[in-house]
Amino acid sequence: MKETIDGKRYNTDNLEVLASRDHRTSSNNYAGDTTLCRASNGVYLLWDDSNGQDCYFGDSLTLCGNPKIAIDGMRMTSEQEKRCVELGLIEIVG
Repeated sequence: MKETIDGKRYNTDNLEVLASRDHRTSSNNYAGDTTLCRASNGVYLLWDDSNGQDCYFGDSLTLCGNPKIAIDGMRMTSEQEKRCVELGLIEIVG
């Protein structure tokens, strides 16, 4: 997906994926996910990717105002966890 935000063109194929969260319908069917991403210019973005199961949830790419708050409750791989620590988004405590 490509999106222009504040005069800059972003392509989800080129974004660094840091963490994500699934969305479910009221009947618990998978409806898509929200992914916290980082662009090459250091801007954090939230990418909503819908599969069409929920008419209130659609595809979008938006600026992320506070990635430290947005990342709460998101899942990540070990590599993503390490990167999020490097970026100062999370702290490993136990």
